[in-house]
Amino acid sequence: MKSIAVLGSTGSIGSQTLDIVQRYPDRLRVKLLAASRVSEKLLEQVKQFRPEYVYVAEGGEIEGVKTLSGDTGLDELASLDIDIFINGIAGIAGIKPTYLLLKNRKKQATANKEAIICLGEVFKDRYSEILPIDSEHSAVFQALQAGNRENLKRIILTASGGPFWNSQSLENITVEDALNHPRWKMGRKVTIDSATLMNKGLEIIEAHYLFNIPYSKIEAVIHPQSLIHGIVEFIDGSMIAQMSCPDMRIPISYAISYPDRWETGAKYLNLFEYGKLEFYQPDEEKFPLLKIARECGEKGGAYPTVLTVADELAVDMFLRGEIKFTEIPLIVEKILEKANFKKPESYEDVIFIIEETKKLFKDIYKTAGGKIA
Repeated sequence: MKSIAVLGSTGSIGSQTLDIVQRYPDRLRVKLLAASRVSEKLLEQVKQFRPEYVYVAEGGEIEGVKTLSGDTGLDELASLDIDIFINGIAGIAGIKPTYLLLKNRKKQATANKEAIICLGEVFKDRYSEILPIDSEHSAVFQALQAGNRENLKRIILTASGGPFWNSQSLENITVEDALNHPRWKMGRKVTIDSATLMNKGLEIIEAHYLFNIPYSKIEAVIHPQSLIHGIVEFIDGSMIAQMSCPDMRIPISYAISYPDRWETGAKYLNLFEYGKLEFYQPDEEKFPLLKIARECGEKGGAYPTVLTVADELAVDMFLRGEIKFTEIPLIVEKILEKANFKKPESYEDVIFIIEETKKLFKDIYKTAGGKIA
């Protein structure tokens, strides 16, 4: 029986992780659930899975279970004797849990690219211990096992392209338009990142850190069918691709069961339903965040962290209706132009860069008369 902790249990990744737990009650036992706040959904999960611990970031007691909260609770969470921690926390909120789990040498599977990116300059020597849940990085992880690393030519990350990859104009796009992803059901922030192609830019940086692969060997392509999730090419000309129907239960299950494979309940792929697979080069003029992200990754230092924070702030403004869709990259660029921070050498340095980037953002938009929540 494998014990499991689900961080971000009420979100998309967390909910699908619990679907897998429910499928294998004889193999998996939930020892901890973690969420940002007490909600009806969290209470239902506690009742169904009966964990020993619950962590609630914003505090609040849950009857009948040991409830952890705040920084002290997070420290205790990361020290618990649990076989695998599933990190489904969205955005920069996942940085501290990721740091503590890395520090304590806990086995974790993560979908939190922001944490991997922001901690990359500090903890990349330990990233080989992490099992990726992002569908693209899980695909690369699986494909890399087909050959020796020294024989690697390149990796290719596929992007659905979101709802606008072949649109003539990105003007007048509403929040509802941008949240209408054609293939995946995800959280609001990552769905907007998919629409701007920033998600793929962040994934390029994440792949660099996770697999210790130079940026010159990492590429991205638009693949609208979203059936191939990642490709590894070796020096003999062989390309190894991981294919499946779009279903996050597949990479989540693989991270939990690795090196074994379990049945997931996902739909099996019928190639005749699709007929063809298409691949297109991303338009970096239309979607400048992809190019900006790669440049930040290549610069290294504090730039990947500043990029991550700037994007989260800009996307939040768009979701609140305060800026246009096309202004997201403009805001990110403006913050990057003003940022001047030293390379982080510790977790504390990373947090300093995050907080100073937030201050910089507020200063810029107060001066410009922007609305800051």
